[in-house]
Amino acid sequence: MAKEWYLLSSSTKPNSIGGYENEAFEDYKDDAFNEALETDIATTVILYNHDLSESQKIRCIIQGNTGDTQLKSMERIGLFAPKTVKAGMYIFFEDRYWLIDGYPGTQGIYEKATMCLCQYNLKWQNSNGNIIERWCNIQSASKYDVGETGNNVLFLTSNNYTIKITYDEETLELEEKRVFIDKRKTNPKKVFKLTRNDDVLYDYGDDAHGSILSFIADKDELNSKTDNQELRICDYISPTPILPTEEIVVSVLGSNTIRIGKSKVWSVSFKDKEGNIIDFDNWIWNIKSDFDISDFIIDKLQETIKITLPDEESVIDESFILQILNNDNEILAEQEITIVEGW
Repeated sequence: MAKEWYLLSSSTKPNSIGGYENEAFEDYKDDAFNEALETDIATTVILYNHDLSESQKIRCIIQGNTGDTQLKSMERIGLFAPKTVKAGMYIFFEDRYWLIDGYPGTQGIYEKATMCLCQYNLKWQNSNGNIIERWCNIQSASKYDVGETGNNVLFLTSNNYTIKITYDEETLELEEKRVFIDKRKTNPKKVFKLTRNDDVLYDYGDDAHGSILSFIADKDELNSKTDNQELRICDYISPTPILPTEEIVVSVLGSNTIRIGKSKVWSVSFKDKEGNIIDFDNWIWNIKSDFDISDFIIDKLQETIKITLPDEESVIDESFILQILNNDNEILAEQEITIVEGW
């Protein structure tokens, strides 16, 4: 009798046939699920990352297509090849986006994850002025509310939603923001404030499994002055128009000399051709010289630069050029600075 039959180990557990079913399972488990993906019980879907910027077509098995209740009809279970999905990804299935909201688990043959239907594309403006949008799942948190709150003087509409949305650096900043949640194609009026960011409940611990965020959306009132109904952005701030470089007058402000052993500060100004001060962010300070300036102490503080020279007579009568460069390293302004004797 072969010794493998009676010397048991985790890799050689016997059966009545040969004693090596573990090896057979490891050899053929992927083939079994891959064969299932080639049959009609599987379907082709599009898998997206958190912001829909990356996608790929995959085969998977979608379960739960015949829900017994309205809420169950908005949920699905997906069976995928292992290490394919994580929470916060989207599946485009049956012409709708579905958010993977559950912790993906596997028993070695396939990966299983729950999904919820996304009914709304939420839009907001981030701190840089960029408009961000993410698909989200919305459910009522005030199913038995009468829809009004207040006293005998003032009545306000009331409504609450719970929102599930993918986790990323943009959605993490959603708390306290006001957003439109309104199915009207034009002229939306329903405004909500996002509160109570639950960033722990759906945090699955690591990047391999992903995570999502959950918010409470409280009914708020439309502000016709700050809420842009055309763009569907609440508290909209119109971005400052970027002027072409040739229309900007850039000046380095400060002395054209500096003494050894001393410090001096220069600043920069940006104006349009009419002399109006403007904001301009795409620039940097630069110092150009024909001699070693490694002993200079240089402090760049936004729109100012402070230069401190060593008390070294060898640099007297030397000069360097203080420049303002744009992001393409083009010179916007410059000033020659001469080093003079100290006192």
